[in-house]
Amino acid sequence: MVAPPPPAPAPYIAPLRPGDTVPAVPLIDQDGRQFTLQDTGGEAAVVTFIYTRCADARMCPLVSAKFARMQANAASAHVRLVEITLDPTFDTPRVMQRYGAAYGADAHTWTLATGSTVAVDELAARFGIATTRVTPSLIAHSEAAIVLDPKGRVASVIDGASWDGSDVLAAARQSAGGGNGFIASARLWLAAAAAQCGSSGAAFSGAGVLAVLLLTTAVITTLFVRGLRAG
Repeated sequence: MVAPPPPAPAPYIAPLRPGDTVPAVPLIDQDGRQFTLQDTGGEAAVVTFIYTRCADARMCPLVSAKFARMQANAASAHVRLVEITLDPTFDTPRVMQRYGAAYGADAHTWTLATGSTVAVDELAARFGIATTRVTPSLIAHSEAAIVLDPKGRVASVIDGASWDGSDVLAAARQSAGGGNGFIASARLWLAAAAAQCGSSGAAFSGAGVLAVLLLTTAVITTLFVRGLRAG
């Protein structure tokens, strides 16, 4: 008996980088309405990936709890919050609606999205979210907060789930021209660097970031003065 040929490998999907426009992949919100990540009404957006059956308190529940705390400030800053399920077969619009209600989600600010498996898988790949279905109800996945500017372009990607909500909102406001957010941007950069280095993901405090910035400035100034003296 001839063994069946191995399945064809999935096509490579290049991840999006800052400045890239997000493709208009069709999604469905918790009210059953179709939309894409370019349909944010001219607002900046913060996008994350979750699934409702996730029981890891450090992942999906933590991200959703952060969105719940961010919601009021996001509304006043005209920033849309978007959570996309990684389990679209189970997470129908009605399931997403119930999940959002448990966290007090207001559909005017916080969109809980599902869609076809093809659409969700494409977006997850575009944003560098790695997924492995361990069992029918358990999905191992990476996490990130993606900031989109009002034109549907990637402004920044913060890997991991340890990001600070106020910093992410500041980055979203910055992408919409609402302030420079220098300290917030520095904190996000440090958090992303820590995630890349495999740290525990502890949040950086404003004082800690300021200390790093002051130290860096002092080193640069010292080198500059030495260069002048040497010249």
